Amino acid sequence: TSGTWGGGAGTFTPNNNTLNAVYTPSAAEEAAGSVTLTLVSNDPAGPCPVATSTVTITINPIATIDAGADQTTCIGGSITLAGIIGGGATSGTWSGGAGTFAPNATTANATYTPSAAEEAAGTVTLTFTSDDPAGPCASVNDQMVITITQLPTVGAGLDQTICNGSTATLSGTIGGAATSATWTG
Repeated sequence: TSGTWGGGAGTFTPNNNTLNAVYTPSAAEEAAGSVTLTLVSNDPAGPCPVATSTVTITINPIATIDAGADQTTCIGGSITLAGIIGGGATSGTWSGGAGTFAPNATTANATYTPSAAEEAAGTVTLTFTSDDPAGPCASVNDQMVITITQLPTVGAGLDQTICNGSTATLSGTIGGAATSATWTG
């Protein structure tokens, strides 16, 4: 008429006498990757023996993924991506960019070259998504932002001719990503 769950080091909610209890594995069981639980019937009335049945719960590690830190490059530059794959994931794929991935978008540390449109926009967000790992665990993703700065520009002005003992008024200009300049020579 009733039964008791046993065999696990985790917790049964609401208790181990509930046939449809929720079982939460212990940290050791998660690390081991499985746990076997046994359901034992209470001593039935009469001469019949108790009945037992086991169930094995396989515990898959969740997928983990890290797209790495946000990075900055100049127009015309490339970025070496720093994706990290772990847990139940065995591979990952980069997406979200219109540029090129070398050697390909499934290489965690691919080199990414932004497109002209991304350079004009000044930014691109890439997403690194894990493969769909075996078992019930879902894939995961992480994003990183590439900021694309304008190249610095500098102009020294036109060549000048002055008389000996005179001074020259310089007319330097800066632009793009440059915020200051220094005369030398």
